[in-house]
Amino acid sequence: MRLAMLDGMASRRAQSAAIAAGSDGSVMINLVELLTEDMRARLTKQLGSPALFVGVPLSEKEAVEVVSRLDGAAAEASAKLIGARTKSRAKPLAKRR
Repeated sequence: MRLAMLDGMASRRAQSAAIAAGSDGSVMINLVELLTEDMRARLTKQLGSPALFVGVPLSEKEAVEVVSRLDGAAAEASAKLIGARTKSRAKPLAKRR
């Protein structure tokens, strides 16, 4: 099996995605980190790409939980970034006499 590589694609190592969503609404988690280093090296060689995704589909209940956690994490990250921007732009109040 060989993956098609498009002209001009970067040959650097890609980050493995932790999850994937299918166009049918399915959600999969990546178990590639559970493989042995030898197995990952063999798959990389066979597929011709260091970007591996060993997906396991989640049940609807599991998918709802994962998406909910991701939504919460994204909201928290956004709030921290916006909060940091607000603090850096805030001007100190002038002292009253």
